[in-house]
Amino acid sequence: MVLFIFKLIVIRFVLFYIKKMTSHRQLNEYIQHYEPLDYDSSAVHEQHLRSRRSTDAAPDLHLQFRAHNRRFHLRLRRDLSAFSDDFKVEDSQGQPHDVDTSHLYHGELADDPHSKVFGSVTDGVFEGKIIAHDGAYYVEHARRYFPPNGTRTRIHSVIYRDGDVSDPYAHRRHGHVGGCGITDEVVQWMERIQNSGVDEEPPTTPATPPPPSAPHTHHSPPPHPNSLRDDPPRHWDFHNKYTRAANTGEHSRARRATLDNRNTCSLYIQTDPLIWRHVREGFPDHRDPSKKSEVDMKTREEILSLISHHVTAVNYIYRDTKFDGRMEHRNIKFEVQRIKIDDDSTCNSVHFATETNQFCLENIDVSNFLNLHSLGNHEDFCLAYVFTYRDFTGGTLGLAWVASASGASGGICEKYKTYTETIGGMYQSTKRSLNTGIITFVNYNSRVPPKVSQLTLAHEIGHNFGSPHDYPSECRPGGAAGNYIMFASATSGDRPNNSRFSSCSVGNISAVLDAVRDGRKSRNCLTTSAGAFCGNKIVELECKDHCCYPRQVSAYDKEKNVTAKGCTRKANTQCSPSQGPCCQSQTCQFVHSRANQTCREATECSHASFCSGASAECPEPRAMSNHTKCNNGTQLCINGECSGSICLAWNMKECFLSSTPTRAGDGVTQSVVDRRALCQLACQTGPGPDSCRSTAEFAHRVGLPTGGISLRPGSPCDNFQGYCDVFLKCRAVDAEGPLARLKNLLLNRATLQTVQEWVTEQWWCVLLGGVALVVCCGAFVKCCAVHTPSSNPKRPPARRLSETLRRPMNTLRRMRHPAGHAQREPRAPPRPGHRRARPHKGYAAPLAYAPRDAPASAPAGPSGRSREPYAPAYPAAYEMRPAQKV
Repeated sequence: MVLFIFKLIVIRFVLFYIKKMTSHRQLNEYIQHYEPLDYDSSAVHEQHLRSRRSTDAAPDLHLQFRAHNRRFHLRLRRDLSAFSDDFKVEDSQGQPHDVDTSHLYHGELADDPHSKVFGSVTDGVFEGKIIAHDGAYYVEHARRYFPPNGTRTRIHSVIYRDGDVSDPYAHRRHGHVGGCGITDEVVQWMERIQNSGVDEEPPTTPATPPPPSAPHTHHSPPPHPNSLRDDPPRHWDFHNKYTRAANTGEHSRARRATLDNRNTCSLYIQTDPLIWRHVREGFPDHRDPSKKSEVDMKTREEILSLISHHVTAVNYIYRDTKFDGRMEHRNIKFEVQRIKIDDDSTCNSVHFATETNQFCLENIDVSNFLNLHSLGNHEDFCLAYVFTYRDFTGGTLGLAWVASASGASGGICEKYKTYTETIGGMYQSTKRSLNTGIITFVNYNSRVPPKVSQLTLAHEIGHNFGSPHDYPSECRPGGAAGNYIMFASATSGDRPNNSRFSSCSVGNISAVLDAVRDGRKSRNCLTTSAGAFCGNKIVELECKDHCCYPRQVSAYDKEKNVTAKGCTRKANTQCSPSQGPCCQSQTCQFVHSRANQTCREATECSHASFCSGASAECPEPRAMSNHTKCNNGTQLCINGECSGSICLAWNMKECFLSSTPTRAGDGVTQSVVDRRALCQLACQTGPGPDSCRSTAEFAHRVGLPTGGISLRPGSPCDNFQGYCDVFLKCRAVDAEGPLARLKNLLLNRATLQTVQEWVTEQWWCVLLGGVALVVCCGAFVKCCAVHTPSSNPKRPPARRLSETLRRPMNTLRRMRHPAGHAQREPRAPPRPGHRRARPHKGYAAPLAYAPRDAPASAPAGPSGRSREPYAPAYPAAYEMRPAQKV
């Protein structure tokens, strides 16, 4: 019976494990769940070729597949919105290189006119981001995660939700766990350099030592008369930029209207040889010499796609933010003006005529890598970035110079000028461009998902625009809405605030943009966007695909319609397909309601929607009733979207269980110490935060299963001070760890400075301590001498340490008389006829046992043992002697 029960338990466990494995596919450490895609890529490739060959308005590219319990119908058009009109690509030698941009697309879902899709199509496989009403989805090539000769050869791409991406290494990062390399030490280094910038180029002179009046060589040099700074900012100003005093007062003026529409920041992006090598090795034929040119071309196209995806994602974040300071700054966007793609041909060059690329060096830390990039002249651009594939220490993902509105150098529109720093006690003057930044695509030997790297780029550009990390509590609220994009700790990534700027960041960025606009910064490098025109592959309100005339109306169109104007709809047309899914692409007419064409599929929170025949846009679907359960019963439908917390079903609010004590109404401090309980979904049962209770406490009252609802692995917990691991235990976000904290406690700058001052004042204590150390070392050597073996036969044998521990007095006597045993007087020669103790040299005789006589010089004591310290332990023991002759 027991064996039968045991087998039944094993079978149920195996079935449960198989079900779990089939329903949950983990792609890597970052991506907790994905679904494979195997649509017909050859058909998509044929559409792409037709679009590429089109000389007029390129036809739309349609892609359909099913994943995550829904149908995706992508309608894509060619896209160059991330690049400027004078866009150029250079190779490693700085020579212009022709690249194909026809594989870049953007568009929307056919059944969701408010959705956004951007990406690229390579060999018929789409890669990019889909922003729909139920969340964001990422599509990537499967070859990045599976070997080309593996079992998943039919799977050409994978798709995963935005919410299935977590940061498994947040607790291991040094400095700020968000992956930003701006730590307190780096801030001090940056401020010293930024405050030393001068506009005038000084004469070239050799490095000179600092003047005698500056005894501490780590201090920054005296300011130049033409320095840009007004008042040297203190280190605490990095956080006090958010205070009311820093943003109001005599420098604050009433907002005035914008002077012009210059809102575009030009970008120079360079990719180093390490990311070239990583991308190229991802192609199956990268080792085939006969296909080198083909693989190199595909590598350039994928790097170009990578840049386009990231710039487009950043544009979506910045253009929707109103940076209104004293002036209005709207629709901030970024355009790539120049790209330099470094291959690895110069890394192994043996020709002296070829200059070695400094970016080939692999062992460079993040601050030196940024400094190396800043040595170039990037004055012609608003910002200059390097994309790399380096695994920086401490989990750093990016670093950038922080702009300031007070006059310090750095950030957007900064000039190429001279800066001074102290190196080895010598003042060194070097020209730099501080409008720079870097990001990496690898972290702890794992490729970073696009979601993480895109937010990293937006975060670092935020530094270039003048925003430090969110510091005061009102700018890092946490809770259900999450923290903002400039938050310096762990965020879930799928909360509404995670891709937005806080009011603190908006205020600091607005102040820098005001300074750029009114001339308080060195120059205004922002440009005017080219705007909408037919042929730029951007769907604008004034330009509507092939249903409108191009920007330059041809003579044939003029003959057919003398009133034809550029970027206007053609005659006898009602709509354009770019306006919505209810417009026929061939006739440019509205889809009639009798066609009963579905333009939006039904979801958990909304019914299906059909074309009405009166508009090109899909009518808003009828929403399910509020508080309908969705997302496997863990959320509720609110106004047609699965966005509400399950706590709303019980008239409660979602909250976080916290390990930090909170003051309750009765004055008792309450906290949760169970790490497992911190990973349970909690609801606020009362008006105050002290009423936050786990769903496990009231599960029986609301019909939940025993144990309540648990948070998913990777979800934030403990009020965003930790994350839930795979065992559903809340791990505290420890950016450094105990050893690093101990090191920082003992070896930080303040402690070392205090020790230095104490040694200078109490020098006599240091001298006495040194003498005492020498005496202690001598005593230690003296005490250990009796335990040291010696090859000198006249010295006594070394004692074992165990004997010293048992009989320390014997050791002290031996130290007092080190050769006592060896210098004892020899015994008198034996009497004639007396038995000899041992045979003469060369004598051989049979051996027999005989009792040994006790030595006369050491008679046995009461215990029967000799009082001689070096006498045998047992004097009556038998020894080997010659046998007596009879």
